[in-house]
Amino acid sequence: MFITVGGGRLYEKAVSIESCDISGGGLCFETRSKIPLSAESKIIMGRLGDLPGSALIEGRIVYRRKQKGTERYTVGVEFIEFVNTTRDEVLHHIDLWCKKERATPDKSGD
Repeated sequence: MFITVGGGRLYEKAVSIESCDISGGGLCFETRSKIPLSAESKIIMGRLGDLPGSALIEGRIVYRRKQKGTERYTVGVEFIEFVNTTRDEVLHHIDLWCKKERATPDKSGD
């Protein structure tokens, strides 16, 4: 995932769906960058199910929480506009991915 936030500065962050919260309304991710609140953002998500190419979504930073004892932040993004995909397509691919993950046996032996 790539996120551009105000002024064109690029923050790059690879986010695993297992470690972030994503829905049709937005997503959250972790970063060391103190991203400004209410900043407009463009989100490019790749490799989400079988979405063709990368999904481009415009959003807005709605929260930034400092994690206790670390130099990291949890950042929430509200989706504002789906540019080359739709909210329904994103939700459909999230649902398919979750079902596939639940059906995959745990290889840890636990």
